[in-house]
Amino acid sequence: MSHWEKVLDATMQARAADLFAYAHTLTGDDAIAARVVEDALAAVFGRRGYPRTVDEAYPALEHAIRRAAVRAHASPAVAGTVEADGPPSLPEDLHHLPTRERALLAMRYVDGLAVPAIGEETGLHRSAIEEALTHAVQALALSHPDLRLSVEDALEGGSVAQDEVTIGGER
Repeated sequence: MSHWEKVLDATMQARAADLFAYAHTLTGDDAIAARVVEDALAAVFGRRGYPRTVDEAYPALEHAIRRAAVRAHASPAVAGTVEADGPPSLPEDLHHLPTRERALLAMRYVDGLAVPAIGEETGLHRSAIEEALTHAVQALALSHPDLRLSVEDALEGGSVAQDEVTIGGER
């Protein structure tokens, strides 16, 4: 087994559930999340400068998951699903957002990233991020005014950089 295969295997044994859970948070769908993780693994381990340890691999994979999530598309069956009984709940509202909007919204509010940091993570242009966040916030604000979401906060809040210190393999 080559070194990159050992690192990949160790990373998956140690963090596969975390990687999938994060991809699911961004995409809201098991099948899309699985594809996003696969794409991220290929992007990170399919290059010459692959991570040498699990501690190096995990943040690289998170970054690759963010990039893959904003490019993922739901299948027509998933995208067209509508609940017939009464108004949808918040999780269902999030599920009905386009995958890119949901992923960007999660990066903004789950990861706490500002628009410039999201752009660095995803490779998307600022205008594309702002348009998607605006649409997502407006859609959720209409159905859930109690959340007090604002377009201004979505576009201007968050952290510009994501500094992370790793001690003993824990985040």
